[in-house]
Amino acid sequence: MGEYFHASVSEGEFDLAIIGGGPTGLLSAVLAEQLGVSVCILDAKPGPLELGRADALNARTQQYLEVVGILDDLLAKGIKCNTSSTFAEGDFKSRQSHWWTSLEHCLHRNFLMIGQPEVEQVLLSRLKAPIRYGEKVVSISETESSVSVTTDLGQTIRSKYAIAAEGARSTIRNALGIDFAGTKPEMVWAVLDTFIDTDFPVCSEIITFQLNGQSRVSWIPRERGMARFYVLLDGPITQEKAENSIREHLAPHKVDFVKTEWFSTFDVKERIADTFVSKQATGRIILAGDAAHVHSVNGGQGLNTGVADAFALSWRVATAIKSTSLTPEGALKLIRSYDTERRKVAQEVIDVAARLVRDTQHTAKQYVATIEKNAGYITGQ
Repeated sequence: MGEYFHASVSEGEFDLAIIGGGPTGLLSAVLAEQLGVSVCILDAKPGPLELGRADALNARTQQYLEVVGILDDLLAKGIKCNTSSTFAEGDFKSRQSHWWTSLEHCLHRNFLMIGQPEVEQVLLSRLKAPIRYGEKVVSISETESSVSVTTDLGQTIRSKYAIAAEGARSTIRNALGIDFAGTKPEMVWAVLDTFIDTDFPVCSEIITFQLNGQSRVSWIPRERGMARFYVLLDGPITQEKAENSIREHLAPHKVDFVKTEWFSTFDVKERIADTFVSKQATGRIILAGDAAHVHSVNGGQGLNTGVADAFALSWRVATAIKSTSLTPEGALKLIRSYDTERRKVAQEVIDVAARLVRDTQHTAKQYVATIEKNAGYITGQ
């Protein structure tokens, strides 16, 4: 089991340095260790994530995590969900599940609704390497044969490759001079993880609520009887304003907010790095997860895309490190093929999420129709 270090341990040399201890970084580390690669994981956060963030694992991600050997642990904690409903004018208007139930050659025909902290804890339990929390990378460089990482604690870590998975504000991406271009629609959402008391017919479905011709509230079922709400709001955003909007959308049913564990806001960004691999001739620093691409939460693809990045990258890095027959040129070609594969997929995910988030300003029927048209991306199949 991975240990938690809140101060730096000794300097050292590793096969792989991973910057960022979120799902993408942690899964990359678990996979690398399974492939016989030594890892060092650095995370600027003071400790593991406790609340909030991502909330759904799609079918492909569940298959990936089954390969890793951790899916059973997550199934015991989460909620299976394969139905999307629409609610308007005080009643359910539709229920759809055929884009899940009609999947062929698919082992898991459902989302697994589970919080990101739960996913991270299970990944942490499978790690052998310690996590160096509270240690921020301040500089990074690469040579023909290695990467050098310096932290704010004055420590230097040397590795053969490095994965930057430290989120949308990636300092590594910025240090490498990699552009992060895209669009930013003027849309700001509130998100609540909350326990409610309501006479609304609670069910394990994703419910989109329509009011005044728009679909500005979604209810996601979560573990422990918790509810995740996404609320699109105009003007200054407060928790009280978000709660009032939820009450309006659930009417005539009553809802009381008993305990809210997490409240946050996010403005939608749609951006992608112009390369996922450093522009240096050796290509030893690689971006993954939100450090490489960001998009709206609609469709639930953020964590799922990062998991796919980790799977696509880890075997390539392990091969480049451990193969005795691969030339330096062959190793570089292998690593750069990750950029070719994953950047195309990431752009397609961004495009789908962009259509979905804009359709929240239309009727629930139109929003659901967009989901159906893009079910392949949303289910991961």
